[in-house]
Amino acid sequence: MTIVTRRTLLIPYTESFELDFLMLNCCAKNRAYMNGPKTVSASRELFKRVLNDSSIHAMAVLDNYNREFMGHVFIERDDIKAELGFIFDKLYWKQGIASEALKAFFPKACERLGLMRVVASAEIENLSAIKILQALGFQNKGENEEHFAPSYDFEWIRPSDVAVS
Repeated sequence: MTIVTRRTLLIPYTESFELDFLMLNCCAKNRAYMNGPKTVSASRELFKRVLNDSSIHAMAVLDNYNREFMGHVFIERDDIKAELGFIFDKLYWKQGIASEALKAFFPKACERLGLMRVVASAEIENLSAIKILQALGFQNKGENEEHFAPSYDFEWIRPSDVAVS
């Protein structure tokens, strides 16, 4: 599945994205609201999971014009829950890129995976992520101090008038 928006191209991961993925996840600023930067080895292990673990539905987000790697969106499922996550390179912050990509990715992923409920979290200080989650229809379920920093837990429930394919 490939998703195209006005400014982004979301495509499944291939091994060719490993360096971009590592750089995104090892950068302290990019991961400022995500438990801090990962080590190269931890990022490499995560990338292997993205490529090979069927419980992770992830897509690389590219610039629709020059094909530069911009970020990463994913839904990770287990027996209990499905969780939405996203990270974008600092060069693309405050431009509406993440919002544009996620508004295209999230409904298609939920439909494709048959999801009825999805959770997410955002650090309290990450106002951009909070706004994006709210725009996607997530409800703030309250504060959670068990994460790296105080954060809000969010929940999305498929509206009852929307059928699952």
